[in-house]
Amino acid sequence: MNMRIRVLSLLLIWLFQISSSFAADKQVIGWLEQVKINNSEFQLKAKIDTGATTSSLNAYTIKSFNKDKKKWIRFSVKNKAGKKVILEKEIVRYVKIKRKLALAMKRPVINLGVCIGKAYRELEVNLADRKNFEYQMLIGRNYLQGYFLVDSELEYTSRPSCK
Repeated sequence: MNMRIRVLSLLLIWLFQISSSFAADKQVIGWLEQVKINNSEFQLKAKIDTGATTSSLNAYTIKSFNKDKKKWIRFSVKNKAGKKVILEKEIVRYVKIKRKLALAMKRPVINLGVCIGKAYRELEVNLADRKNFEYQMLIGRNYLQGYFLVDSELEYTSRPSCK
């Protein structure tokens, strides 16, 4: 019995050390963060949502067109300060978004570069009408997984400073 307790204790200590080392490699961010998009100086306030699988960006004046025999999309993004940027991106795919008490929506998905703190990652982002939401961007698990821990008590932990 004494030997079992020792083995179990050693196993628990080993598991704790492994989980601590994984957590130490990840940046801690808050539930709200400033982000830069598309490797530019354009900044938005984003809500960090660990419940969302994918990330979403508020887009205005969306126009699709063909370029090099592929589907592209031109759209505008505006931050709360009123600064606006127009982007053109290839459409990667369309995603069907299920909504509570409403019909499902079909949204275009693009690849977009996003910077939080010092971490720059390219990810799939769906374009949505988020004009009635406080935050113009929602960062989902497809950006966070493996890189970040989210502390729901924190807000705006660092300024985006990707190179």
